[in-house]
Amino acid sequence: MMKVGASFAAISNVCIGAISAIAVLTLSWEATAQNTATPRAPAAIPAPQVGEAADRLLKQMGAYIGSAEQFTFRAAITFDHVLPSGQKIQFTANESVVLQRPDRVYVEWTGDLGDRQFWYDGKKVTIYDSGTVFYGTDTAPPAIDGALDKLINQLNFTPPLVDFLYSDPYKSLHGTIQYGFSTGDAQINGRTCRGLAFVEKHIDWQIWIDAGPQLVPCKLVITYKNNQSLPQFSAVFSDWNFAPRIAPSIFTPDLPPGTQAISFATVSANPRAR
Repeated sequence: MMKVGASFAAISNVCIGAISAIAVLTLSWEATAQNTATPRAPAAIPAPQVGEAADRLLKQMGAYIGSAEQFTFRAAITFDHVLPSGQKIQFTANESVVLQRPDRVYVEWTGDLGDRQFWYDGKKVTIYDSGTVFYGTDTAPPAIDGALDKLINQLNFTPPLVDFLYSDPYKSLHGTIQYGFSTGDAQINGRTCRGLAFVEKHIDWQIWIDAGPQLVPCKLVITYKNNQSLPQFSAVFSDWNFAPRIAPSIFTPDLPPGTQAISFATVSANPRAR
């Protein structure tokens, strides 16, 4: 399963049920949670048809990021919230990620619908919503991949853009791709980036990958096909750093005095941040 579909889909409760990991990744935190999926009759899924060049570049990007011992990046995010009338309302957010293998992750999200922080320190995962006086925490496996799997499969929470945090991003992203092809080069934030487009059952998505020397994502766009309004999520990446100076304290939860621990699921599903 591609966690940007299970992962990208996570910003939205609707998308949490999507097969594609790219979809869950982003919509789990800031939600298009009230987007109503349109039921569709099951259909046979054809054999994947992915262009060799597109598959090779996606795999190279995954290997480049997955082999890094540590990195930081930022992402400027926009996403649609669909009203019961079908009207799409667009919101924005900014995400900062700090990762240090094998067992440290920090994610900070600030946006129109609220702010959140997430910590993983090798023993526990913690999430804090600054709009409340509560935080959620739970034990976690002693490595990033296992901790992310527990978050998604047991705690029902997917940090946005989580697919890029795994040791094998290609495996997460490739997921349930049905078709894929190259779309040509584009200039994004002054960088030449190679475009790829993919089709899955519940989402279509595009990714642009830096032409080099760092094979990192420049931009991601996801279109959710399980809603007739076709809401989108997009992220423009910047400030990739593979030799950052990371203070160990950044992975320790920094919680205001008076905050109280509650169920992890209750914090991650706080409707104020949706």
